[in-house]
Amino acid sequence: MRALRKAKRSIASPRRAITPSVRGQSLVELALTLPLLMILMAGVLDLAHAFSLAGILSNAAREGARYGTTDATNTDAIKSRVVEEAAGAPLTIDPSQVVVNTASGTTSGNAITVEVTHDVDLLLAQALGLPRPTIRRQATMVIF
Repeated sequence: MRALRKAKRSIASPRRAITPSVRGQSLVELALTLPLLMILMAGVLDLAHAFSLAGILSNAAREGARYGTTDATNTDAIKSRVVEEAAGAPLTIDPSQVVVNTASGTTSGNAITVEVTHDVDLLLAQALGLPRPTIRRQATMVIF
């Protein structure tokens, strides 16, 4: 019986001795990996935000070009249509960020190009002091 009791004690006592060091090890691992995981998460969020904005800008440029195919001479109305389309997504664009180009002329059969630019506020760019990246999208259609 005594041998059995001694065996139980010797097995149980090392577990109690290991437990505090395991807690400390876990705390050190968390302290080392948490900043890396936070930076990775911020990068994923920034990438998703940039792709979302690129899609919104593409749609706005396409809508402006589509509107311009019917009235290519009215650039203010085209810019206004681009701003309205982006506002529905909710993104605020200044009309100065929209460029309408009809290099071949505004007659039927010529191309109209609408280009939209937007500076993106990213979490990592602000945290690291990097310049704001610019997303540029354009759409070209044929004037009716």
